[in-house]
Amino acid sequence: MDARLRPRIEIETIHELLAELDCYQLLGVAPECAQQDIDAAFRNESRRLHPDRHAAGASPEFRTKAGEVFKAVNDAHRTLRDPDARARYDADRRQGALRMDDAARKEAEADAAAKSDPTRAARTPKGEKYWRMALQCWNEEDFNGAVMQMNFALSFEPGNDTFKEWLGKAKTALDEKKRGKQGNAYKIRL
Repeated sequence: MDARLRPRIEIETIHELLAELDCYQLLGVAPECAQQDIDAAFRNESRRLHPDRHAAGASPEFRTKAGEVFKAVNDAHRTLRDPDARARYDADRRQGALRMDDAARKEAEADAAAKSDPTRAARTPKGEKYWRMALQCWNEEDFNGAVMQMNFALSFEPGNDTFKEWLGKAKTALDEKKRGKQGNAYKIRL
């Protein structure tokens, strides 16, 4: 087979199967591969399937197909490169989804952002209102108020893991503060 014809046939075939391929198959890695293998696989596949590499003398229809394949490879990398997004994708994949849709990807990115910046953890307007008050109480070391506001925020967003994590921190800080105030039980108070 002609060396120039082989990549074009591969791209045509991948394009035909695009709806049936999951992110791991697009990158050519096993689902149980190590996280660092994702970037290496993406570099290899993007180099191999880049539309510019096969554009010379190609029809506009083929260039469109090559662009769609390359976009799918990029989306697969974007989904799998972040461990949190990958875990969410794996859960969706077990339920039958081949690729992560835009809404799920945005939610995974929001979760990652919330872990690095707690001020961005809220997903609803009311949850955000109480979350901001909770963080203000936390900064003022009013841990009792922080616990109360975090519980309010959790009532609007019961599945928010960042809220739950910070609630645990606030309860621990409140307990430590109460223990510190007790001090010497034999101190005479007048």
